[in-house]
Amino acid sequence: MLNHSFRKYAGAGNDFIVLNAFERELGLSESEERALVRAACSRKGTGLGSDGLILLTPSALAPFGMRFYNPDGSYGALCGNGSRCAVQAAEDLGIVSGSETDFEVLGKVNHAEILGDQSVRVHFQDPTKMKFNFKIRVGKKDFITASYVDVGSQHAIVFFDDLRVLENGTLENFDIVRWGSTLRWHPDFAPVGVNANFTELRSDADGPYLRIRTFERGVEGETLACGTGCMSTAIAAYAVGRLRELPIRLLTQSGEFVKVGFRADGDYVRDLWLEGSAVRGLEGELSFDPRSSDLTYFAK
Repeated sequence: MLNHSFRKYAGAGNDFIVLNAFERELGLSESEERALVRAACSRKGTGLGSDGLILLTPSALAPFGMRFYNPDGSYGALCGNGSRCAVQAAEDLGIVSGSETDFEVLGKVNHAEILGDQSVRVHFQDPTKMKFNFKIRVGKKDFITASYVDVGSQHAIVFFDDLRVLENGTLENFDIVRWGSTLRWHPDFAPVGVNANFTELRSDADGPYLRIRTFERGVEGETLACGTGCMSTAIAAYAVGRLRELPIRLLTQSGEFVKVGFRADGDYVRDLWLEGSAVRGLEGELSFDPRSSDLTYFAK
């Protein structure tokens, strides 16, 4: 039986369960750890409900490490909003102190600035693959224009005006489950698949911004925000000339804005960062039986 404290954090609407494995490992096998993730992240039954689970771990490369799991137990992708929450949790737990820290994720060292008022800016690795404005078949005779960006998590980006000829309505009310699933499982992105982002350019009193909705792999549905999706969409918007003012603001489904900055250097993107909220939530203790996958918890 595993008994462990937990904390919940929300980054621009994405909510995460954070477990402090920095001083005490969970003592679970890989399969048991994935079962814990599925039980804890479930929004049904006795689950805590979340968009993912984050383990704070020791690291040989940085003051701490972050290991992120999707709700289905899958592992191996970067999580932008989760990274901010991990950094805020590390400060809250006394693992790090001061206004800046490095942390390890997927064998890479990223840098974070703790801005105060539960806001964090994280500097990420450069994108590893980008492709813009290519056609993708979505029916016998139907094509849409998409872009692809890999920032450690793989994303397809579609501007809604390119989809409007095939989809009635607006970005606010279109069938994101249908179109998100179509891109997420599209054979052109096999075998890994992608997260699907749909966006359009808007403006307010502060200037232009991107409205974004994201269908996330591993969640297999829309989430209130996706940090790596915001970074990928901002890069695509800049590259195809939709928006050339940096940093770029993005309005997520939660109603919160995030900011994305980078330096465009020819065909490369460097100095990529994401800024937004990392808000503390529920705290408590959980118990998990790896034999039955039963989970219970109580809040403090």
